Amino acid sequence: MITRRALNTGLGLTAATALMASAAKAQIAFADVPKGPWTKSGMVGRAGGQLHYAMLGTPRAGQPPVVLLHKLGGWMADWRFVAAILAKDRQVIAFDLPGHGDSKWLGAPPYIQSLGETAALLVGAFDELGLSQVDLVGTSLGGCAAVPLAAFWPERVRKLSLVSSALGGKRTLAEIKTNIDEKQTALYDGAGMPVPNDAQILAKIFGIIHVESISAEGNSSRRQAGRWIQPSERGVAITDIKGTLARVSAPTLLLYGDRDHDYTKFREGAEAALKDVRTEYVPQSGAFVMQDNPPATAAILKAWLDKA
Repeated sequence: MITRRALNTGLGLTAATALMASAAKAQIAFADVPKGPWTKSGMVGRAGGQLHYAMLGTPRAGQPPVVLLHKLGGWMADWRFVAAILAKDRQVIAFDLPGHGDSKWLGAPPYIQSLGETAALLVGAFDELGLSQVDLVGTSLGGCAAVPLAAFWPERVRKLSLVSSALGGKRTLAEIKTNIDEKQTALYDGAGMPVPNDAQILAKIFGIIHVESISAEGNSSRRQAGRWIQPSERGVAITDIKGTLARVSAPTLLLYGDRDHDYTKFREGAEAALKDVRTEYVPQSGAFVMQDNPPATAAILKAWLDKA
């Protein structure tokens, strides 16, 4: 789960590489694929592939469904504990993003999987599933993809929550080549598959508290996403997310863990760019709040979504 952000901000390249070297000597854990609480799941065919989705809860009049989007190298199961709580009084739908989880694409991954492409794929899925409007919640890669979706299809998003997301500016192709392609060789093997992480890396970089279980599951979800992780990260890097935030009209909640060492640096710029914004912190949690403290995360999201 170490990414360009960890390599080029915060710990920096030298420290992150040292952590990887120590991880190589540690015992690496993997978790079984979580089943989750979902009552219905399926695939929505899109150009070149299929988006996997799962549902929980019952549609309620006057309340759009809550759509949950996972982190870079994650899968929809990252949200399973929060989904179970939110679904007590509304419908919840989670998606596996392109190349992640059980979503399937034909052929090799592209060099860049852009956020605009992913947002359009999701809107197409909304159309096919009959979702005219949603409350959209995304974290990390999912939060970044949620920004252009809310910005360019404003009628589809009633409320937006961006959870621990890198809401930065655009990088050039040259910068992407330097900072992702050339400086991340220790994070991937010769075939472009992610190298598994030692649990303590999550604590040092992202402030994660429940590192053992979250790391083991993250190694499994990263292995499943495989060679789609770097193209997705390049898609984040090549997008002016901070600039696009200015086009978002939906009321927006910025949500961070109170022990997050990484994503909070984007708070000030996001607050300045957004028209209608509120910021909250999940107590006793690192950056992956939906896994580190699901009850508190769900409570904050529910209060936000239910607010008139």
